[in-house]
Amino acid sequence: MLCDAASVLPEKSVMKKFRISIWILSVLLVSTLLHAQLQLSYTEYSVHAGGGTVAYAIQPYFIAVGPDGALWFTEDVFNIPGKNCVIGRITTSGAITEYPILTANSDVTGIAAGPDGALWYSVAILDRSGGKIGRITTGGVITEYPLPIPGSWPSNITTGPD
Repeated sequence: MLCDAASVLPEKSVMKKFRISIWILSVLLVSTLLHAQLQLSYTEYSVHAGGGTVAYAIQPYFIAVGPDGALWFTEDVFNIPGKNCVIGRITTSGAITEYPILTANSDVTGIAAGPDGALWYSVAILDRSGGKIGRITTGGVITEYPLPIPGSWPSNITTGPD
């Protein structure tokens, strides 16, 4: 016995409505699940750049996960005499340690974990005399390397393939 394909298969419009209904139900299910999972809580921590207290003069900028599991971040201090920018470290329990960078009158413009187990950051010197790349170990030992181009203004930094 031969069957006519048109008598066995539903009409195209019925299949299209079925697919749209399944799609809408899928979207509703996913959005419900995401909403349930996105009920987040968070804790804010204050940074103080080695005791600076001038409002809006201390600005955390960049953050990276360190090889030690802590979060490392940069803090710029704007025109606070005698204060250098800071590399900060915050643990998952909220303990903050700050390390002033070596170069005064500069901005720390990026930070990234390096393949050597240290964190690397870029330094833009405000008088545009040149930039630097800095390295901080998880123990807080800082080394800075001047860039070979006078007037350079490094920005973000990332780990390269090598």
